Amino acid sequence: MHKHAHQPRLTRVVLVLVALAAAVLYLACPPPIEKVRALGYAPDQIRESRLKTANASATHTVRATFVILARNSELHALRTTVRQLEDQFNARHNYPYVFLNNEPFTDEFKHAMEWATSGDCHFGLVPYEHWSVPSWVDNVRAKWAAATMDEHVPYGGSSSY
Repeated sequence: MHKHAHQPRLTRVVLVLVALAAAVLYLACPPPIEKVRALGYAPDQIRESRLKTANASATHTVRATFVILARNSELHALRTTVRQLEDQFNARHNYPYVFLNNEPFTDEFKHAMEWATSGDCHFGLVPYEHWSVPSWVDNVRAKWAAATMDEHVPYGGSSSY
C-alpha cells in the first residue's frame, strides 16, 4: 500500500509541470506568421499580401496561420478543401493563410483563394534550392524510400513533397 500512496501526488506534480512548460512555450513562441518569416521568407519574398479590410482592425493577436504548399494546377481541389476548412472552423477565427509555390501564383489562383477564405492571404515564392532535393542526398536510397512510402503515405513517392 505504501508503494502506491504517493502516485496521485506525483501525477499531479507531473501534470502541473507539463502545463507550466506548455504555457511557457506558448507565451515564448512568436506568432506563426513570424515563424514563416524567420525561415527566410522575408516580406520582400512574400511577393504579395492581400489583407482583408475586416481583419485590418482586429484587436486580438493572431496565434496561428495556415501554411499551404500548393501549385497552380491544384487550384480546384484546394479551393474545395479551403471552403470546407472555412465552413467548419476558420470563418469564426479568420486566421491568415500563407500559400507557397515553386513558381509565381496565377491571378486566377489568387482570386479564387481570396474568395474562398475569411483570413488574409499571403502568396510566396519558395526558392529553387529550398524546393528541390539537396545535392548531398543519396538519390538511390531516396528513391527506394520514396517507393516504400508511396505504399503507405499520400504523395510518399513524390520527391517534391
